[in-house]
Amino acid sequence: MPSCLEQKSSFLKLDLSTVQMSRIRADYMDVKDITSDTSPEFFADMLAGEKSIIRKVFGQSRRFQPNKPSTKAQAAVTLTSGRMSEAVHHELLRLKAESSSRQAAAEEIKSELLERGDIKNFWNEKLLFERNHGVEVQKLYIATLQDLDKEKDLQVKTLTENMKEKAAMDCQRHLILTLKEEIEDMAERLASERTSYVAEQCNIQELRKAVLMDQEGVLDSKSILEAEIEALRVLRTWVEDEAKKSQARAKVLKEVGRRWKWDNQA
Repeated sequence: MPSCLEQKSSFLKLDLSTVQMSRIRADYMDVKDITSDTSPEFFADMLAGEKSIIRKVFGQSRRFQPNKPSTKAQAAVTLTSGRMSEAVHHELLRLKAESSSRQAAAEEIKSELLERGDIKNFWNEKLLFERNHGVEVQKLYIATLQDLDKEKDLQVKTLTENMKEKAAMDCQRHLILTLKEEIEDMAERLASERTSYVAEQCNIQELRKAVLMDQEGVLDSKSILEAEIEALRVLRTWVEDEAKKSQARAKVLKEVGRRWKWDNQA
C-alpha cells in the first residue's frame, strides 16, 4: 500500500511539474489535455519557443486545444514548415519534372502525328462528317418546316372549326337564354294563374257551402210543402166528404119538404 501511494504521489508531482514546465516554457495552459501517445518530436517542437512550428501555425494563443480540428490554412503552414518544407519542395520539383516530361511527350506525339498526317486526316474526316451532318440537319430543317406548315394549316382549320363551334355555341346560348326568359315568364304566369286558381277554389268552396246551405233550406221547404200538401189533401178529402154529406142531407131535406108540401095540399 505505501508503495502505491508513493507511486501516485510521484506521478502527481511529475504531472504537476510537467504542467508547470509547459506553462513556463511552452506557455500553454492545457498541455495536460494532450494524449500520451503523441510523438516526442511534438513536445520538442513545443519547447522550441518562438522558433517552433506550432507557434507559426497557431500564433501566440495560450491554449493549445488539442481536441479542436485544425483548418486547411493551419495544415498548409504545418506542411511547409521545418523538414516538411524540404519534402514539399522536392515533391513540387518532382511534379514539375513529371509535367515537363508529359508536355515533351505530348509535343513528340503531336509532331509524329503531324508528320504522318493523322491530324489532317482526322480533321478532314471531322469536316466531312460535319458537312454531312449539316446536310442532314438542313433536310431535317426543311422537313420540320413542312411539318410546321402542315401543322399551321391544321391549326388554322381547327381554329376555323372552333370559331364555327363557338358561333354555334353562342347561338345556342342565346337560344337557351331566350328559352330561359320564356320559361321564367311562363313560371310567373303559372304562379299568377295558380294564385287565381287558389282564389277561385276558395270562391268555389264558399259557393259550394252556400249552395249546400240553400239546398238544405230547399229540402226543409220541400218537407214543409209536402206536409202542407198532405194536409191540404186530407182537408180536401174531408171537405169532399162533408160536401157529399151536405148533398145527401139536402136531398133528404128536399124530399122531406116535397112530401110535406104534398101532405099539406092533400
